[in-house]
Amino acid sequence: MSDWIDDGEVRMAVVRLLNAKGYAVENTASGSGVPRFSRIKIAKGGETLSCAIKVTTGGRISFTRGANGSYYVLSDVDRVIHAQRSEEEPAKVVVTMFDKDTVVAAFEANHAAKAAHGMEHIPSWVNPEFEEGWRLTGSGFGEKALWSETISASADKQEREVNEASPDRRAPSNDASFMETIKARLAERMGVSADKIDIEIKVRV
Repeated sequence: MSDWIDDGEVRMAVVRLLNAKGYAVENTASGSGVPRFSRIKIAKGGETLSCAIKVTTGGRISFTRGANGSYYVLSDVDRVIHAQRSEEEPAKVVVTMFDKDTVVAAFEANHAAKAAHGMEHIPSWVNPEFEEGWRLTGSGFGEKALWSETISASADKQEREVNEASPDRRAPSNDASFMETIKARLAERMGVSADKIDIEIKVRV
């Protein structure tokens, strides 16, 4: 499929959306096999939050429940960002942010349904959109989203590639928004928070 955007590009499109919403984003994913930017920290207005980014096509997400009742990754974050590709247009991505407690409640309902059927050992899957069947109990919490926005990951990718290939296509500006954009792009590339980057400009005449 020529317009298919891989999971990594979807996560980077999410990062750029967050930057556009005024968040400084820092990659916190680490360890062998853990995708870059699958876990992030976002900072805005003096508040810093940890987030997990889940990329899906069908909408269903999964977190593993430990023996002590906590969930790997999910129990350690403040927010879950669900990035769902459109099945008809894979480059179109619906990005939705949920409070951690909303998602935990869905998985706890799913676990209770599995326990009632003596199937605690099978993986847990839930969908923000409602789906029938006891194995998907807990689905249908999409209306509790903090916010949701549809983006075009392919257009975002193409614009980024053009800008990176031809940085002089945009006229320089000395306003604050231009500098914040540059800092956000550097932070994204370097995997650090934008507030850790200082830019010094020297003009020779």
